[in-house]
Amino acid sequence: MVEQPQRRVLSLFGAAVLALVAADGCGPARPPVDDRATMPHWLDRPIDAAPAPAPQASVEPVPGMVHDPSQAVFDPATVTPLLDDPRFAEVHARLAREADKGAADAFEKIMNASTLTADQEPRWQYQLGLLRLAAGDPAAAVRAFDRAAAAEWPLKDYALFHAGDLLARMNQPGEGLARLARVPRGLPIDEEVQLALAHAHVEARDVDAAAPIYDAYLARDPRPKGWVLVALAYAKALLNQPSEDRAEKAVKVAREVIFNGPGGRGVGEARELEERALSTLPSTRRLPLEDPDLAELVVQARSLAESRQGREARHAADKILERLKKPDGSEDDRPSEAACEAYLARAKGLAIVKRYNEASAASETALARCEGHERQVAAYFLAGRYAWRGGKPAAARRHYAELEKRFPKHRYADDARLHGAETAREMGDVAAFTRMLQPIAEDYPDGDMVDQALFTLAIDRIAEGDWAAAIAPLEKAIGRQERGRPYYAEGRPQHFLARAKLELGRRDDGLRELSNVIREFPASYYMVQAYAHLHHHDPERARRVVHDALAAEPQGDFVIADHAELHRPGFLRASELIRLGDGKRALAELEALGLRDEDANPSLVWASAILLSRTDAPSESHGVLRSSPKIWREHFPAGVWRQIWEVAYPRPFADIVDKETARSKIPKHLAYAIMREESAFKPRAVSWAGAYGLMQLIAPTAARVARGLGLPASKSALKTPAVNIALGCRFLHILMGDFPDNPLLAIPGYNAGPGAPRRWLKDRPGEPFDVWVERIPYKETRHYTKRVMQSMAAYALLYGKGMGDDMMLPPLMAAPSDATE
Repeated sequence: MVEQPQRRVLSLFGAAVLALVAADGCGPARPPVDDRATMPHWLDRPIDAAPAPAPQASVEPVPGMVHDPSQAVFDPATVTPLLDDPRFAEVHARLAREADKGAADAFEKIMNASTLTADQEPRWQYQLGLLRLAAGDPAAAVRAFDRAAAAEWPLKDYALFHAGDLLARMNQPGEGLARLARVPRGLPIDEEVQLALAHAHVEARDVDAAAPIYDAYLARDPRPKGWVLVALAYAKALLNQPSEDRAEKAVKVAREVIFNGPGGRGVGEARELEERALSTLPSTRRLPLEDPDLAELVVQARSLAESRQGREARHAADKILERLKKPDGSEDDRPSEAACEAYLARAKGLAIVKRYNEASAASETALARCEGHERQVAAYFLAGRYAWRGGKPAAARRHYAELEKRFPKHRYADDARLHGAETAREMGDVAAFTRMLQPIAEDYPDGDMVDQALFTLAIDRIAEGDWAAAIAPLEKAIGRQERGRPYYAEGRPQHFLARAKLELGRRDDGLRELSNVIREFPASYYMVQAYAHLHHHDPERARRVVHDALAAEPQGDFVIADHAELHRPGFLRASELIRLGDGKRALAELEALGLRDEDANPSLVWASAILLSRTDAPSESHGVLRSSPKIWREHFPAGVWRQIWEVAYPRPFADIVDKETARSKIPKHLAYAIMREESAFKPRAVSWAGAYGLMQLIAPTAARVARGLGLPASKSALKTPAVNIALGCRFLHILMGDFPDNPLLAIPGYNAGPGAPRRWLKDRPGEPFDVWVERIPYKETRHYTKRVMQSMAAYALLYGKGMGDDMMLPPLMAAPSDATE
């Protein structure tokens, strides 16, 4: 936690505006998360006896206005993690050494020697339960959780859940069920409680009692993150208590995984369970399951394609088409829903393995088979996409044009216009490209691709050196643009309009607009690029603009006006969870209060982010601000706003980062930016592509780098912060060495591989760096480069030398021409 200097107290939005909601309860109130008729005594008072909000007169919100001392405030400092108490220094030390039993013993010794208040007793017992659980002593953990559940306090139900769950796993399902049954429905841990109940029923040899719980869980839409493992456990439980009905149910559960497992996850085990279940059934029940009807085959084919199981999707499509054959064995070429889905599944299955020419042919057939059916628009869109990727731009252009012509009101219509124009450009038809994109804002005023289309037209003209022709679409984009656009577009038309004016000799206009980009889009990717160009023309002016913008932020402490939301049962439970270091479950409580809602009360947002930052949960704390209304991004990370920016851009694992960045000679703000954008600071993160840990290293790269450092590179090692950060920093050092003229090229190299930037430099030698980034052909890498540079700017401004830090002044050109040879 970074200490905040004591400054005069300022309000952020105007004390009275927030007080109005707190005082008279304007707007519909959310029902409490739990439905108990009476509230516990602890709800009658605010946390740590904060004063009740005083009624205030209506005042227009003015960010940064002086706080009214008569208004109550919420002080996050009143919620501190229990283990931050200096008495627990030895507990911390043992936890750092992974001596979990010693840590639990040390904590219990201190607890037994302390005189605890009624409020402290259950909290300390709960903490002891967590420590005993981590130490591998579930029986002792249950005793501690039972004592915590004996008191009336915010986490009584959580303690019951932990005790019941552990008892069920200790082969004491009856005791577990008794405790779990006392946990009320409707809490944010309800899913965990229900799965624990199901597991306890299974352990009690009563899978029929568990079945409704599992069925409800698997019916959720969208599916929960861990549903595949739950489904497999459910199928096994059904087969472990044999009966024909349970075996048939096991087949259906296994098939949920077979046909919907993302990327084929768990499919192998599910097929074994399916085969085992089928083998126990008599033929009268087995044959219908082995020979599904046409409607079921259609569902299977679509599910397989959507879960990216390419080969299985094609196989399912073939089964459908076999069923649709005429009596003479020829294919029925009439349109039908089944034939439409079959050819769409075949096209997607082929595209998954990048067989785009065959996917294009399948989608062409899908167009005919989908005629008159709901999925016809999707068929046109996929036909255009796969033809383009298969190197057939003329066919792609035709399909996109037909989609737009036949379905002008569909949400894909403006997408089709943009992609059709791009295919025309690829064919060399610049006139058609321009003609199609110039009126797109008028033709599709509400289209979600219009801004991208206008910029596509502008950047194409810029790449051709025709900066004058870029001005009109850029000005049109600015006229449409509002705050809250995606990070990769925030400030984009403004930056390139300024660049265009400079290129056309309008120096004063260009420099003024570059200055405005810096002021209006703090610590953004386009601020970094605008600063580089302004610095090139007038270094002193560039430094002064940033200095003045930082100084303009009001000084003072970040104050959170007290609000009724901060006294709800869910917030009090979240506060206790934060005291006990459980950031994940605390976040769930806060989300249940509406933290992610567009109209979430600002006091709830700020309090949640700051409190979560006090736990060892940087992913949860900074994630709140990433998904919240971005008013904080309109301010520079200085003065009253600095604390919020520090929460959004935390520095976890600081000792390791300091050591490894120094050893590998890379900037700390680069390492933190990579971690933030790669894994959101989750040490055990694993991507769909098989990248591991904080800096998301794939196994071959990690093994190659590890050999030079004498470090392990196993999957488990890559989930260890010390190993992952060391390897990631050294890999960045290697990449920076590959691009000595522009070390920022290490960023796209980290995402797409070091060979990719070299190819793009060779293809486009001598291109300005800002233009070069916009023309990175991989969308993922293009956006990734911008995100990392944006995060670097935030870290440099917060903790480094600002725009004078290493790598914070991008070169104007992507690389000198000799670097492309």
